[in-house]
Amino acid sequence: MTTYDHEFYIGSTRKALKLMRDSKGSAMYSVIEEVPTYEKSLKFSMKDWSGGHGQYEFKDVTTYFDGQSIDTTTDGRIILGPLINSVGITGPAALDADPVCFCWFSSISKLMVATTEQIYWYDGTYWVSQETLTGETITHMIEFNGVLYVAIGSSAKYYYSTDGEDYTQTDLTDGYAEKFFVSPNSAGTANVLWKTKYPNEIASTTDGRTVADGGEAWTSPAYIGDTSTNLTNLFLIGDKLLIGKTDNLFHYDTDGGLHPLLDGLRYNRSDQNFKYAVDWQTAMYFSLDTGLGEIVGGTAYEPMGPLTGVGDIGKKGTCVGLSSDKDFIYVAMNEGTNTHIYKGRETRGPDDQLRWEWCPWIMFVSATYPCSTMTVIQHSATDRRLWFGYGHNTAYVILSDNPTSDTNYRFAPSGFVRFSYVYGTNPYWDKMWQSVVTETRYCASGISVTPKYRKNADTSMAALTAAIVTNGIVKTNLTSAISGNRIQFELDLATNNSSITPEVLYFEVRGVEKPETIRIHDATYSIGSTPNRSVETVRSFLRGGRTSTSLIKFADLRYGDSTQNTTYSWVIILPGFPEEVEIINEKGRPPELGVRVKMQEIAFTVS
Repeated sequence: MTTYDHEFYIGSTRKALKLMRDSKGSAMYSVIEEVPTYEKSLKFSMKDWSGGHGQYEFKDVTTYFDGQSIDTTTDGRIILGPLINSVGITGPAALDADPVCFCWFSSISKLMVATTEQIYWYDGTYWVSQETLTGETITHMIEFNGVLYVAIGSSAKYYYSTDGEDYTQTDLTDGYAEKFFVSPNSAGTANVLWKTKYPNEIASTTDGRTVADGGEAWTSPAYIGDTSTNLTNLFLIGDKLLIGKTDNLFHYDTDGGLHPLLDGLRYNRSDQNFKYAVDWQTAMYFSLDTGLGEIVGGTAYEPMGPLTGVGDIGKKGTCVGLSSDKDFIYVAMNEGTNTHIYKGRETRGPDDQLRWEWCPWIMFVSATYPCSTMTVIQHSATDRRLWFGYGHNTAYVILSDNPTSDTNYRFAPSGFVRFSYVYGTNPYWDKMWQSVVTETRYCASGISVTPKYRKNADTSMAALTAAIVTNGIVKTNLTSAISGNRIQFELDLATNNSSITPEVLYFEVRGVEKPETIRIHDATYSIGSTPNRSVETVRSFLRGGRTSTSLIKFADLRYGDSTQNTTYSWVIILPGFPEEVEIINEKGRPPELGVRVKMQEIAFTVS
């Protein structure tokens, strides 16, 4: 039987030691479990979703992971996104091809849409064909001074119409256009019509009709950049005319001077660069490769967009439409399988810092309903709509300042908001979730909110509770606790009545966290009653363990453990130890020398 109690293996040295005993003969050794600081009552709760999507781990209490067909821009509640209303030609059959662009023709108070070869107007129910340009390729359409101009590219002259029904091809010299743009002249006394022509020409006129109709000759073209890349768009920032190309952005001043602004784009050429552009609240926003850019005031640009800065939620896409109104900017992003239209705004967050807030507002399947154009149209003082390409049809959603109070508004049949992952105090510790608290309005049979979850490495959601069809504050205890290291919750909203949406005002899930405890060994070892070389050897051995950069093997020999097999623990010696002590024995015996050591167990294995 061994006369030693514990064994250490420090570095390459193995040494066995004997525990000191107190006056009652008990070994001076104890093991305690320390509990770290943790959340004894675990709670995930949200009542403000204004921060929008784009947060992987739950930190900001106003921001969530992602969603679909949902509206979180109404203060303090989640509601369904808008209903998509598909519009084709009388029948309703599809258009002849995908829409190229929309235009509100104010002279006749009608919304126009152009496909590759045809021009339609909206009669309030369907699209009605007004003109077929057989063999041509329509690229753009705009109204200028009561005339509708239709661009058909750089190889054939454009057309125009004053009534939306009859179209005339211009006979002006250089009457070729890819895209039109209207802006004030240099004196600010009248508007002029600009056009682009591939690859790098721009020109302007005060009247683009035929000579007989009063057309004025186009100015001599200005050449923007070289001919190796094409022009993509024209727009204004303040009083500055900017011209986008696939490889740069240029300012064309009133004296005919040309100023390149984004030379760095020559390393990031893309047909998407400046293809879409819209102004919103004194700034200009435009597509830029797979994201968007923002120019405020001067010519300094910043990247932005609904998928900028949200890489950890695994979303990427390409802009396929851009529009705005007084309150929001709308961005259509083709994300592969689906196209999402995001509703966004820049506002101040809880820390009083400006931030972009993006809501995944509308969703449709990209392959079935490809989109390449989008615009906001005000049909009347009370009828505003967001129109977008929808395959060989078009579609619109109703815009409203307060959807739930607007009797004309209609809601999508379903949608969801997915919340950020909850990790608790420590990702590795178990969390056990036990109950759900919700506050809802307007729920009923067929109008419901269903809480769901996925934990750890799950790839699909499971129901957390049954669908909620009652209103007010409701607590639901789970039939069994859900345990996992991390968890992500979701709320699925559904309605069988497009005039009504369920509303979520508060969502909370309660649970407990089970922390890993820390095992601490507190031992005092006997090293003799008088100083000698053996005492010095033991003390130096344990001091070496304190400064060691490697883990220490520790075994309790009394239980048959050994540092020479697998029955040991990995430990470190805590700061402040080893500590030399003297133990007073009974009267007549000299004090005994000892060394006190505190060790923390480390969960570590070596294969």
